[in-house]
Amino acid sequence: MTDQYIKGERGVKTIDNLIKTAFEPVGKVMYIYGGGWNDTDTCGGKETMTLGLSNSWLEFSSKQDSSYNYKDYDYKKDISVIHNGLDCSAYVGWVIYNVFNDGRNYVTNSYKMGQMLSSLDYGFVIDKNNIKEIKRGDIMFSNCSDCKHIYIALKTCKDGSVILLHSSPPGVQLSGTYTPSGNKNSLAVNFATKYMKKYYPDWYNRFPDNARDERYLNHYDCFRWSIIK
Repeated sequence: MTDQYIKGERGVKTIDNLIKTAFEPVGKVMYIYGGGWNDTDTCGGKETMTLGLSNSWLEFSSKQDSSYNYKDYDYKKDISVIHNGLDCSAYVGWVIYNVFNDGRNYVTNSYKMGQMLSSLDYGFVIDKNNIKEIKRGDIMFSNCSDCKHIYIALKTCKDGSVILLHSSPPGVQLSGTYTPSGNKNSLAVNFATKYMKKYYPDWYNRFPDNARDERYLNHYDCFRWSIIK
């Protein structure tokens, strides 16, 4: 059995289980702006408050090829597309919902996620200027005008690049950042490329680009867990 069948356990509150759960939609769920939210765009919809992967996500993803463009599915023009996939914050909200299995709606704007989780006494927020190291399980979120994104960190490599999981066009994937100095040939990028190619070949053949630039390192605040280890 390959890593593409990694699956978390519901209600097991550990960093390892957070990561396992975060892997479940990798290579299986497309990025949809507004995907996973309710139809009033105020919190998570039914799919992000469901244990496991939604059939509607899997069905939509199975029909997509390398020409997929999330801009063709604008929820402001057709609200039904919110059921087809996940945006960045809905993905993280779905992961947390499936880890805690407590019925709470965890979907909020990416830049509000850290404050929401810290208000629940789940951990604490570290300002981007005070982050010494990005650690496994950290929830990294940004409100920069050129970012407004959120991801789950897996590892900081020796060259300072970071391996991460996120929902980013075209979909939920493992990605690697450049080094802090902007070197594209980073350890994280090389790892993510090899990993996606080996364990998710169908996805990789359609969507081979999983590198992310150094803004993922210096434009993001950090939420660090204390309630789970």
